[in-house]
Amino acid sequence: MLKLIPVLAAVLLASCASRYERDFRAAVASAPDRPTTVEGPWVGQWKSEMNGHEGPLWCVVSQSEPGTYDFRYRAGWGKLQFGDYVHRVEAKPAADQSLDYQGKMDLPGGVGVHEVDGRLTPTTFDARFRSERGDRGTMVLRRPE
Repeated sequence: MLKLIPVLAAVLLASCASRYERDFRAAVASAPDRPTTVEGPWVGQWKSEMNGHEGPLWCVVSQSEPGTYDFRYRAGWGKLQFGDYVHRVEAKPAADQSLDYQGKMDLPGGVGVHEVDGRLTPTTFDARFRSERGDRGTMVLRRPE
């Protein structure tokens, strides 16, 4: 029975990955050629200024209700891809549809709480993060091509 636990964990992680990938591909397929809001798919990189670690980062931004946005992330490090977590943020877009946001998110897997401070326009997504453990860095994403 104990030998089945790693297999079941791998199957569960694979199903989460495929669900996120499927949802991300659907968001890309339905995205307008010239976005006019911050909603939709984003792809880019995260990088730690503390230890130089970096990896790919995907995000789908959606407005869950007026004044509230969900940032659904998936990140990578080396060959690993992890996460399918939602960071809910209260923010209101400016007249030019840019969105300044900040908040805290509790990352899964014991990674800890991260504060995020960023700015999105319909074509750019630039943010900084700081963790309770002292890590800090950047997230730079653009619209997928």
